[in-house]
Amino acid sequence: MNFAAENPVASEVLSSKVARILALFQKPVHINPFHKNRAMKQHLTRFASALAVSISMMLAIAAQAQTYTLSDFHNFHLSATYANWDADGSQIINGGTGFTPIITSGPTSYEVVAQGYGSGAYDFATPLNASGANQWELTFTINHTMQHPDNSGFWFGPNVDISDGTHMVHLTAANAGGGFLSYGPYVGPGTYTLYGPLTDQFGGAPLDTSTITAFNLELDPAEYGSGAPYDITYKSFILTTVPEPATIALAALGAAGLLILRRRQ
Repeated sequence: MNFAAENPVASEVLSSKVARILALFQKPVHINPFHKNRAMKQHLTRFASALAVSISMMLAIAAQAQTYTLSDFHNFHLSATYANWDADGSQIINGGTGFTPIITSGPTSYEVVAQGYGSGAYDFATPLNASGANQWELTFTINHTMQHPDNSGFWFGPNVDISDGTHMVHLTAANAGGGFLSYGPYVGPGTYTLYGPLTDQFGGAPLDTSTITAFNLELDPAEYGSGAPYDITYKSFILTTVPEPATIALAALGAAGLLILRRRQ
């Protein structure tokens, strides 16, 4: 239907109104500097308030992350040791390096001095229920000197696994730098906290966090080699429930939006 042909008067009126509206956009707009500055200050104040609420909301959500302690390594003892962490396994006749490991269980930490690859398993007396956990954190200290002349670290593998009674999940550290298990360049002496998701490096089944039965500590000296002992002290191994970044961002934006809407009303 041709609106202009069937409604010539209305079309003329509409055209006139459109022309006046367009003219408004073409005219320079004069704003009182005092009013402009006051309006800008009001907008900045509202923005600052919204930002403060957003940050507070983000911190509050992050603070709700729940922690499950697998071990604080206080008076800790592995249930079993293997390879060069085991007194018999470390002997040359059994394929070891010949260096007998020195394992010290202290009141606040667990220290292993060994040479060559070694590992150990810890079995929980009763399964640990860590339902909802989605990240792991392992804190340890490398006590021996381990550094290249250019101050870079040696490739080293303080790896860790967790079992739920049906299978073992080989964990990958997101911040180790190697992208494979917990391998990466480490400088010693130094304290590190590795963290990562509770997913299997090799694509295995997900970890059932409601029934955690054991965990393994492993150490592959890798570039450091098996010619000299290493010295590592374990300090804590925990699981956490960390909110997804998208969840935090949405909550913060929602809070900011509500605050702005309330001020406008």
